[in-house]
This record gives sequence, C-alpha cells and structure tokens, in this order.
Amino acid sequence: MHADDLAVSVDLPTPEFPDHTNAVVIELLSTLAARRHGAVSVIRALSRAERAPSTITAF
Repeated sequence: MHADDLAVSVDLPTPEFPDHTNAVVIELLSTLAARRHGAVSVIRALSRAERAPSTITAF
C-alpha cells in the first residue's frame, strides 16, 4: 500500500511484487474489510457491483 502511495506521489508506476507478497496483503485487507463491513458486503463488492455497498475499505 505504501509503495503504491509513494509511486503515485512521484508519478511513477507502482512496483510489481511477488505473488506471495500480494496474496498476504490481499488476505490482510480483505479480512480487515470483512471485520469492518461484514463478510456479505465484501463478497458483494467483489462479485456483484450492482448490489455492493458504495464503498468497502479495510481502514
């Protein structure tokens, strides 16, 4: 997340990370989002845009 923020702030492409790193971050953020908004809301946000809440964030 911070690498993306930094890259955008200096108008550079976001660096690529290994699949394992991405998987860890996705798991963490999706778990936090589910705790905050509920599992059904996160599932809808990922699978049914027309029924999803207006926003799903981890923080």
